[in-house]
Amino acid sequence: MISLYRNTYSIRRVITSIAIIISIIFIGYWLESHIALLEATLQELGPWAGIGFIALFIVLTPFFFSVDVLCVIAGALFTLNEAIVYVMIATMMAAAVIFYLGRYVAKEKAQMLLQHHPKLNMCSQLIDRNGFKVMFLLRLLPIPFALLSYVFAISRSSFLPYWIATTGLFIYNTALVYFGYLASHFSNQLTQGENYDGPHNILLFGGVFACILVILLISKIAKHQLVQIHPNTEQLL
Repeated sequence: MISLYRNTYSIRRVITSIAIIISIIFIGYWLESHIALLEATLQELGPWAGIGFIALFIVLTPFFFSVDVLCVIAGALFTLNEAIVYVMIATMMAAAVIFYLGRYVAKEKAQMLLQHHPKLNMCSQLIDRNGFKVMFLLRLLPIPFALLSYVFAISRSSFLPYWIATTGLFIYNTALVYFGYLASHFSNQLTQGENYDGPHNILLFGGVFACILVILLISKIAKHQLVQIHPNTEQLL
């Protein structure tokens, strides 16, 4: 049964990865029509655009706004290096805000949520027993950022291990930033007539395949390690 589940999960992830690649070209048009206002607003901030993005990230993520979308937006609006730095800073700061909210402001509501969701409750118990290692491994998996952060916040973990474990998101978020950068790149080709040679485009798409491969590999290793810690962890993944 477990083997069948793993095979089904792997197939689903591969299909999802292929869908992401196919969607990248079309995302360019979506970016043009839906992010124009945001881009204009950030551009008006000039050298403060990065700070504006970080502030937006910190404000939205505690309310379960998709971090994936924000990472793609960063890749589309900034240079690749700038976007990666901004997303890393914003992720760490947002994690600190969510920890404070979950630990001191909304702890009772979060605990009630755990009581009605056995999987989240099991996750919290694993964190209480194993601390940093489990938090870091869970961060390597594509689990919603805010939800997992709140679960961590109401566990018995102290802030520093929780905050350091957040760095496990960097690989996944960097890949999403790259997808946004690539979507913007092809948007320019399609809408503004910018021309790039074949090898350049091949290299960019090669980067997508590399990102997906790394994410799949790291997710597989993280899941294996979690199952080694506690066999019932398979139910969470």
